[in-house]
Amino acid sequence: MLLHVTLKTPIEDWISINDIYTTSVTILDIRPDSSSYRVLIEYKGKDNEKFLSSFTKVSKNSYLGTLQVNSKIISILSKYTIMQGNVVPDSIIWTVIVDGYQELKRLLKEFVDNKIDVKVLKVVKAKSDATITARQEQIIKIALEAGYFDFPRRITLNQLAEKLNISSSTLAEILRRAEKNIIEAYFKERGL
Repeated sequence: MLLHVTLKTPIEDWISINDIYTTSVTILDIRPDSSSYRVLIEYKGKDNEKFLSSFTKVSKNSYLGTLQVNSKIISILSKYTIMQGNVVPDSIIWTVIVDGYQELKRLLKEFVDNKIDVKVLKVVKAKSDATITARQEQIIKIALEAGYFDFPRRITLNQLAEKLNISSSTLAEILRRAEKNIIEAYFKERGL
């Protein structure tokens, strides 16, 4: 049984150092990368030259990019499926998908063992008749926000795959399977 868990963790140094906590920042994905972690971030706000130098502009005030981060919270959450992390003035609100209550218990134990304040805000059982998987949903959402489905495209498959730190072929397969499931569900709902 999959659970959607909403957690609240403290603001970390890497956010304060980059002075990004005062704008709209959403953490979309976390991937291990040698001795640190690549964090995929969507930034909405004013131009911040120092911070946005390696980001791709996807709309008027929206940017998509990755940061190399080495933090305990990111390290813990990298082991799970992250739907998103929203940076708010005094904390980060995470939506994490775990496989049942035992995995949730392990996740919370890791926070406690590392003396990190964490608060569970909400736990919801995921519907088993979902059209697409959590990972497909996450990638479709990122692709949509980055402009992959726009005409003309604002980001290519290769650019999006690079931002997600996955191969282009893997990304193409995830998108095609998700698209197929969404289209089938659409026609099934209409009895066609």
